[in-house]
Amino acid sequence: MSEQAGILIGKGGNQPINLNLRFANRHGLIAGATGTGKTVSLQAIAEGFSRAGVPVFMADIKG
Repeated sequence: MSEQAGILIGKGGNQPINLNLRFANRHGLIAGATGTGKTVSLQAIAEGFSRAGVPVFMADIKG
């Protein structure tokens, strides 16, 4: 893991919001309406897990 306290998943005000890898599990779901950033969020989380050495399988399904 990098110098971060986990995977950066967003910002609240001026503070970074990180997902602590100790609290992550094997499955996840990102759901929302069209154009709300689901794919971008999934990509950022997958890249963070990959950088931390965690194997990643990701599916971005349409319709």
